[in-house]
Amino acid sequence: MTDKEDINFKNIINGEMKVEYVDNLEVLREKLDSNSILKNRTSNKELIAIVDNLIDILPVEMRTARWLVREQDTFLNEAKEESQNIINNAKRESETLISNSYVLQEAVIEANTLIKQAEKEAQAYRLKIEDEMDTLFSDLQSKLEQLNSYIENEKNSLRKPREIINPE
Repeated sequence: MTDKEDINFKNIINGEMKVEYVDNLEVLREKLDSNSILKNRTSNKELIAIVDNLIDILPVEMRTARWLVREQDTFLNEAKEESQNIINNAKRESETLISNSYVLQEAVIEANTLIKQAEKEAQAYRLKIEDEMDTLFSDLQSKLEQLNSYIENEKNSLRKPREIINPE
């Protein structure tokens, strides 16, 4: 590592700089290992050994940084997925609440309409009963006046001297 020796591991951990050396070496080792044509050749085995040595020679911090970057990517992807799930759940819940709110508003409006209608019907019924009671009281008062008049007449007739009718 020449001019890249001044790698700031904080930048690597924060994901601002990617660690590609270890990844590239591991990919090269896998290709060399899986290539069946070159497998039997000693130069291939030497290349694999050189790549293994290069991986081992890399500072532990580089491998740790690579691992941290991968873990960070995994964590960020999980966090994004979880946040998307939370947003989706919140949207569904808000739609349900809004729907329930509309139903509740309609129920309140309907209830108020029914209450007003019942109050009007009760008022009309009360007025009808009051009119009937007024008629009955007027009839009763009239009959009581007639009865009073009859009683007064009878009382007056009792106080008058009796006429004696001559028998013949």
